[in-house]
Amino acid sequence: MEMEKDFSVLEMLSELPSLDPFLVREQLRRNKHEPAECYFPISPTDAQRMQSFTNSEMAPLIRMAYGTMSGGSDATVGKLANALLTADDVGVLNPLRETLGLHGIEFTQGIFSWKGFIYYKWQFSEIMQGLIRVTKEMDKITPSGPNDVATPEEFSALKASIRARIRDTARSCSQVLTLYDDAFADLVDRGNTAAFRRFLVKAPRLFLDLGHSIGIISHIASFWNYRFHSGSTELLKWKEFYDILLEFQAGLAPRPSQAEPRYNKRQSLSSEV
Repeated sequence: MEMEKDFSVLEMLSELPSLDPFLVREQLRRNKHEPAECYFPISPTDAQRMQSFTNSEMAPLIRMAYGTMSGGSDATVGKLANALLTADDVGVLNPLRETLGLHGIEFTQGIFSWKGFIYYKWQFSEIMQGLIRVTKEMDKITPSGPNDVATPEEFSALKASIRARIRDTARSCSQVLTLYDDAFADLVDRGNTAAFRRFLVKAPRLFLDLGHSIGIISHIASFWNYRFHSGSTELLKWKEFYDILLEFQAGLAPRPSQAEPRYNKRQSLSSEV
């Protein structure tokens, strides 16, 4: 029985494009598993890189929660941002708890959701530069040896397909993140705590689609940087290059959407790709 349960969990995890903490946790929760929070830490390196991003993201709400600029000093913002990222001392977040009007499990889940969207927003902003590099360099690479795997026209069509799918995936991520931005702006600009609270309560349903999309484009950007660092194409054969492109295309293939984000023309991060 325990072995069957283990295999069931492994099958759930195998459906995911990455093992980032937010995606894994939500996948297990959706399938009636509640693992301990200790299994979902953010690495110290990522936490440090996220800190300044999270500080600026949280600053308007922290200052709103404290009600004074002195209470919302840079030191206070940093302290609460760190508490949000690490969840070591949720009690420090009590002013935000009162501002959001969330208590108990709703507050815990809401903070997790908020942390997840900040995490994905930060990831997305970093990934975009890598994706731009991929789309620009695909045409510049010339493998060595004879090309006996595909015609130039087939390579061109494959690259065009990958570019289009990268644009679509980036746009999809942008749309979901716009939902978060709009709800957060409703809170800090108009004091609409109810709208942001509803968003946090409902946010986990967006994680799988957003996490899947970001996992795929993150893999593409990081693999490209690893394989072609400093523009190196050393020992690259046409067959390997073709296989890389096929893998990218397969990973970017459309999948049934579990979320229904609305399009917001103000989002333009994906327009450069």
